[in-house]
Formats: sequence, C-alpha cells, structure tokens
Amino acid sequence: MTQFPACCSRRARPFALFSSVAALAAGFAQAAPDPRALAADKAAVEQLVSAVSLDVMSEASLNACEDIGAPSASAMRDAWVAWRERHQIAPLRMVVTGMQETPKWDTLIDPMRQRVLGDPAPDQACAALARDWQGAGMDVTALYPLARPTAQALVTLKVVSPPTRPSMAHEAARGEFLLPSQVPALKARHGGWLAVSDEAARRRLGTVYVKGRVAREPSRPHRFFLQQSQGDRHAEQRIHLDVNAEPWVGREIVLSGVVTSLTGESLNLADAAVVTQTAGLLPSPLPQAPMARKEVLQQRIQTAPGGGLAQKDLVAVVVHGQANNVNGTRWEEDVRYLLRDGSFYNRTDVPPDQLDVEASRRLEPQRWGRWRSAGKRYEMQSQDDDARPEGGWKAEQHEPVRPWPKGERLDGRYSRSSFTGSSFFGGLSRTQSIHFTRDGRFERSYYGMSSTGTLQAITGTVIGGSTSGDGKGSSGVGGGTVGTGLGDVGAVSGFRKDDGASRRGRYELDGFTITLHYDDGRRERLLSFPVGEGQRGVYLRDGSYDRDKAQ
Repeated sequence: MTQFPACCSRRARPFALFSSVAALAAGFAQAAPDPRALAADKAAVEQLVSAVSLDVMSEASLNACEDIGAPSASAMRDAWVAWRERHQIAPLRMVVTGMQETPKWDTLIDPMRQRVLGDPAPDQACAALARDWQGAGMDVTALYPLARPTAQALVTLKVVSPPTRPSMAHEAARGEFLLPSQVPALKARHGGWLAVSDEAARRRLGTVYVKGRVAREPSRPHRFFLQQSQGDRHAEQRIHLDVNAEPWVGREIVLSGVVTSLTGESLNLADAAVVTQTAGLLPSPLPQAPMARKEVLQQRIQTAPGGGLAQKDLVAVVVHGQANNVNGTRWEEDVRYLLRDGSFYNRTDVPPDQLDVEASRRLEPQRWGRWRSAGKRYEMQSQDDDARPEGGWKAEQHEPVRPWPKGERLDGRYSRSSFTGSSFFGGLSRTQSIHFTRDGRFERSYYGMSSTGTLQAITGTVIGGSTSGDGKGSSGVGGGTVGTGLGDVGAVSGFRKDDGASRRGRYELDGFTITLHYDDGRRERLLSFPVGEGQRGVYLRDGSYDRDKAQ
C-alpha cells in the first residue's frame, strides 16, 4: 500500500476544532490578496482540490481499516481528526463541495479502499498510517500553500457560500442525553412523527440532548448522522443531523436540538448545537436496543482456494428462491452450506472451499445455525449474534443442488432482471447477462434504465436515462423535459468509455465454483452451480441467471 508519510500521534483537543473553523470562516469574510487572480488561476484551484482530495483518500483508508478490523483503527481515527484540525481541512472541504463542478470523489475512494484491503499485511499498514499524518509528507499547509487563500478568494467573490460556523451551546446543560440505540424506546414512549416544524418539535419534546460519533452517509457524503458502536457491534438506529456537520466528522460529541421526525429506526435532529459543558448531563434511563454485529468483510473470512471447507465435511449446498415484490420486483435466493457436524452457513460471498470456518464462526456467528433432516426436507434453527439459538426449529423449503463436473462447458446467454421503484414514483429496471461459449470464453453485459413516474409526468416533468455495457465497451445516455411557466425545457447528454476488457475473458467450472479470468488481468472466483435440469440456469455468487428463451 502507498502510505501517507506521517500523521499525528497526539489526541485532538476536545473543542479546538470548532474555534479554528469559526476563525477560518471569519477569515473568509475578509478579502484575500488578488482574489480574482487566484480564483482564475487553474494551478491555485488545483492545489485547493488536491488538499481536499488528500483528506478524501485519508478518510477512505480510515474506513477500510475500521472495516477490516485493524487493531489500530481507533488510534488512526484520532490521528486523522487531529490532522484535519491542525490544517483546518473541514472548511476547505466545505468550499470544494460547494463548487459548481465538484470532483468525482469515487475515482479516489474506491481505489484507495481496495489498496488497503488488498495489502498483504493490512493491520501493519493501518498501524503505520496512524502515525503517518504527522510528517512533512502530509503537511497540507506546506504541500498546498495556495489552498487556503484560494478558498478565501472563492468565498470573497461569492463563487461559493462561506463555510458554515458550527453552532455552540456554551451554557451548562442539565438533563439526560440519548444514544442512537434508545431511539426505539423514545418512539415507544412518545409515539412517532414523520416531519414537523422546529417549533412543533419544540412543543412536543422541548430541547433534547443526544450523544454519538459523527459519521458521513456513504451514498450522500454531504449528509451526516450520529452513530453508536462498541468493538465489533453497532447500533442499527441513527440520529440524522439537519446541519452541515463536516467539522465534526469522526468525533464523539453531545448535541442539543429538537426532534423533527421520529421512527423506530431513526430520528432527525434540527437546530443542532454542540454542547460544550456536559457535566450536568446524565445518561437517559430508556432501554437500549441490542447492538448488532457489523458486517464482516469477505477478506476476513476467506482463505486460499482449497484451504477452506473440505469436501468431506460438506453434506450439501441447498437453495430456496422466491419473488420479492416490495418496492419493485426481483427474485431472491437463500443458499446454505450444510456441514456434517449439523451446522449450516448462509452467506454466498465465498465458495465453500475458500470459507475460513474458524474465522467465520468467531466473527459472524449470526451467519451460522443448526440443521437436521425431516423426511425429504430440512429443518433449521438460526442463531443470534452471540451464537445462541434464535427461535425454534423451522421447516425449510431448500433443495440440494449438484456441483459442476471439472472442466464443464456451457453454451448460451443467461440473464437476470429486476425492477426497483414503482410506475407512480418512477424507478430503475436492470438486466444483467453473461454469455458462455464452448471454447471457454465468457462475456458479461448489463442494461439499466431509469425514469420518472406518472406523478412527475403530471407536472410535465419526464426524466430518464440508460446505461449499458458489454465486451466491447460501455455507454450511457440521459435526458428529459421539465415543464415550466414558459413551456417545456429539454436536454440530452451521453457518454461512451472503456474497451470492455473488464467484462470478457475465460471461465473455468469445477465443483461449486466458477473462476472468471478477465482480459484486463482481474480474476474472480465465485460460488456457482447449475440450476434446474440440463443447463436451464446458472447460479453466480448471489443469484440465478436463467437461460434466454430464444436459445
């Protein structure tokens, strides 16, 4: 892994960040030297974007280290927070996020994450990274001296809005604070509501205090929530923040605010302010919902091919499928590995012969259970996050499947389709296909189409788009019309990229696995088995593909 040279070992001061952000925000109100020249200087703007890009990659590395269970993850988080404070990264990130052309962070996040996860010694790499943010190689101020004045220039010229100053509640707080895991109990006591004004929320519950660690929503990086975790457990409930919490990311804080929405899974906190004097606050006596185990990454339960579950210890692989018509239409299947010791496993990321049984039982006991024969069927009993029996024995409809003969060849196209959404609100339809040939070649393809529904069409708004890809490349097109008081306004745009090498290559079938050797050098080894009689269907990793009827 390419390591960042040096990061902080000292712990961040509790509220120094907030005062520094406030000072920087105030500084943005002052005219920077030659703001127009700086704002028009491409190199200067690139320095600002590069400084924030370094933060984005740092955060991606931290998240990967936390997900992989690195022992140094906690120290690493403290080091990252301290580094952001020292170089006042948060307001710089706010400015870049507000620019008209926001960088596509996904091009940085995923490669950085995969670099950490793919490191042969990720624990050591994460431990080194926890120290690395303190050296000259990560001195953002020295590396990008024009970043700060360029951000000031953009704000001065009103190209972007100034960074939001965090609201601070300096008076001594009195009362009880809530944790995310107490949201269901709060809802049970007071009832729930979907959306009310700040004033209505204040009349219902008054000012409330909440505590948790600020996290960024992965799918919406400009939105934030409070999370609660302990070791490998986390609360499934969230406290969503109706403010820009960029300066608080990674910190455990106490906030005051009003509850504008409340369900059994989450609450929305508006008019939020950081409570600086918390000595007068006590934990709420409301019961906490049990915390669940975090999802375990595939890398942590996977071993080399042939080093996992031995064939002699595997009785059968069984599957049951059914349609799911909630919020769309899709076919879902539940696959389980039945072991001779009477236990079963129900995750399909890893083929049986690569499943590290010992690691899996330790890290994800909720994926395991017990099975027994019941005539021609099976009965199974699940277990909870602590490996305790959960419920009684349940009759299942799973049926055993057969493995592939070594060297088996297929000939034909196999597809699976799904639709998410509704005709009223709009949705996304998607078809994935894979074409096998007798000479051992394969080609993946996909087609997706999204569109608005009849609700938007009533107002004259019709927006849609499609993407597709195969062994020759990928492309996409989007556009639509929007009804206005002056008539309909329409636009269309499209793209075409790559050469398709990441979707074509050679395949090998053997036992309960398929190995895909892509022409771009990548390799995948997935759970696979035939579905139905003959070659009617093929199961690949997490679902069945049916042979196209035209063949």
